[in-house]
Amino acid sequence: MGADNKFKIGIFAANCSGGIACTTVPERWEPTWENNLEISKLADDAGLEFMLPLGRWAGYGGETDHNGTSFETLIWAAGILTATKRILAFSTLHVALLHPVFAAKQIVTADHIGAGRFGLNIVCGWNKDEFGMFGHSLEEHARRYEQGIEWLEIVKKIWTETEPFDYDGEFYQLENVRAQPKPISEPWPVIMNAGQSGPGLNFAVNNADFLFRAIQHIDAAKADVASVLEQSQSLGRSIGILTNCTVVCRPTEKEARDYHQYYAVDHADDDAVERIYTGRGIKDNPDLSDAVKADIRNRIASGNSAYPIIGDPDQVASEMKTLSDLGFSGIAMGLVNYVDHFPYFRDEVLPRLEALGLRTAVENE
Repeated sequence: MGADNKFKIGIFAANCSGGIACTTVPERWEPTWENNLEISKLADDAGLEFMLPLGRWAGYGGETDHNGTSFETLIWAAGILTATKRILAFSTLHVALLHPVFAAKQIVTADHIGAGRFGLNIVCGWNKDEFGMFGHSLEEHARRYEQGIEWLEIVKKIWTETEPFDYDGEFYQLENVRAQPKPISEPWPVIMNAGQSGPGLNFAVNNADFLFRAIQHIDAAKADVASVLEQSQSLGRSIGILTNCTVVCRPTEKEARDYHQYYAVDHADDDAVERIYTGRGIKDNPDLSDAVKADIRNRIASGNSAYPIIGDPDQVASEMKTLSDLGFSGIAMGLVNYVDHFPYFRDEVLPRLEALGLRTAVENE
């Protein structure tokens, strides 16, 4: 994950139609395999740290059926790893939907394909509709993470134990478990999680190498990051904190804001936005003001609730410096069209981040 770079950057959600932008504009992202290969190679050559997919099984409807077309993330990651040299490819796995013995073997296979460049993004589940596709009910919030703890414990034992073992848990009862080969990554692949509060945050702080934290208000982000770091340090762990951002970078601030207005407001996929807005419980949440709800709704259209970074190259680099100063280790970045829009970011923003001491220049053969 780019130990030489203080501020890490990854490409987020390229495996899904629309990426994170819930928009109807004609240039919106189409996740063909050719497009995924192209952006992964561009990101790899530019020295970005990771490719992070969304784990999606169904779309959100609307005019575009936002995220309705997607690649399964383990096979996707293995394919990305065969086509790249340095970048790490994550798989986003719903633990309740994939048996730990099977998952452990798949993950090791991908880890060997990538020579240690595979990462695991663990999701314990939140989407009732998708779980229903598999015949699963969505367990009470805390119990989902209890299952996640057992799942990860089993997977780690498979990766490290040299002798067969039994496992007698609440969710899994296994006999004579063993597997070869072991991971190339030591002691196992990088683990990411996006637990936000309560059991989810506790799970992440105890198990993840990198934790996703959403930014609702930039003024509160510093205290939030400090609190998470303090909690991890109290457990004797060191954890990196990432956030997801939608980036619109143009030669002038006006051009950037005009483009954001064009795709996220004037051409938002309103029906899909409404489904996400309602399905996540935001619309009927009595603790949120109308102004906060309106901001969240706009962010859903802009980038699946991601923190927006909009401006000219100097402004974008400055915003990223602010995030670094707040304690963030980096971002997972969404663009309306990754292949079309990334080269400008690469050519204009990355050198500015290098000048700010946040990244080092990459050397390509």
